[in-house]
Amino acid sequence: MKSLVLCVCVFILAFQLSDSSELRKQVTDTITNTYESSIRECMTENNATEGDWYTMEEMSTNVYANPENAERTRRLGCWIACIMKKLNILMADANIKEATLEEKIEMMFFADPDNKGTLHRIRRKCLKEVRDITQECEKCFSLLKCYLKEVHDLQHINHQKHI
Repeated sequence: MKSLVLCVCVFILAFQLSDSSELRKQVTDTITNTYESSIRECMTENNATEGDWYTMEEMSTNVYANPENAERTRRLGCWIACIMKKLNILMADANIKEATLEEKIEMMFFADPDNKGTLHRIRRKCLKEVRDITQECEKCFSLLKCYLKEVHDLQHINHQKHI
């Protein structure tokens, strides 16, 4: 279950932005306790499995864009959309409630104010990027893709600073 929870939607940022294992544990426990039933329900509703998640390497090499992965990508996007609906972040018309998303992010990451500005910058950029997508599964997968790209780029920058 922990590996599934680590991949949930935008909350993946906590695990990518912070080197703190204590923060990772705190966020994982919070997500597990709060959202486990929604995650499982959405997985079942969309015939999704934990194996549908792409690794960071697969995302960075655009494996999701291969024609043979179209159904896997759709399932993952629909799974994320389902979770976002249950969290009252995604509306029926595929619009994202930005204030609600921000509230959920704030709730999850209150313990790490150092990342607050970065989280807001990434959220704004990715929401702008997906704003015109009208199909909810595609929109949610694109949101995940944007978040992961931004986090990957941020990790690369942070790594370069420590060299």
